[in-house]
Amino acid sequence: AHKSMRLKDYDVGPFIGLVVTIVCGTVFFLVQLREYYWNSYTIADSVYGSVFYLLTGFHGMHVVVGTIWLMVSLVRLWRGEFSSQRHFGFEACIWYWHFVAVVWVALWCLVYVWFGGWLYMWWFKMWDGDVY
Repeated sequence: AHKSMRLKDYDVGPFIGLVVTIVCGTVFFLVQLREYYWNSYTIADSVYGSVFYLLTGFHGMHVVVGTIWLMVSLVRLWRGEFSSQRHFGFEACIWYWHFVAVVWVALWCLVYVWFGGWLYMWWFKMWDGDVY
């Protein structure tokens, strides 16, 4: 979407890019809600539950804010408020989404792989149960 806007393609490229990103953000949030509904633990069950819901909940909140920001950018693009030289609001939204994506990679590695997944079990077996 950003590349299309910089190339002065205001017809198709930015709209498709924004709509696809909005759909991806919405699907991510819906999958997160489904995961919360089907989890076998709650925020009050353990330290892992508390950390899991705190970290993934804050990330989900940022995904919702970013999706709303993308929708606002889509409306502004539709109204012709962006040009190839003047689109800082859209570019700031892109920067925000890159930050949210990088944070998700770190959270996924920490919450799903290390604390609750196969890497933790490998570490546990490697040290014969003495994790620390």
